[in-house]
Amino acid sequence: MLHTRIIVIPVALAVGLISCVVAVAPVPGAEKVRLTRNASEVSTCSAVGHIRVNSSGSNSRTEFRNMVVGFGGNIGVVTNGPTWEPVEGIAYRCP
Repeated sequence: MLHTRIIVIPVALAVGLISCVVAVAPVPGAEKVRLTRNASEVSTCSAVGHIRVNSSGSNSRTEFRNMVVGFGGNIGVVTNGPTWEPVEGIAYRCP
């Protein structure tokens, strides 16, 4: 029993640490996506999708932008969380 614990604990710790450093790569076009909290900036645009990210920190911003691109949008309105670490929002396609 003790031998099993000696193996399981380090393996679980290693898996946890590795999962914390996984980076989300930006998709083509993600660098052009503009993020805002101001809904008036998209008054003439079409909503194309609802976004909810599962990452945190810089990964959440990249994942959010990737999802805007995935919906065919070019602006993301952040409805939950700051623009530098968005959690939820709406993707818009603007002319």
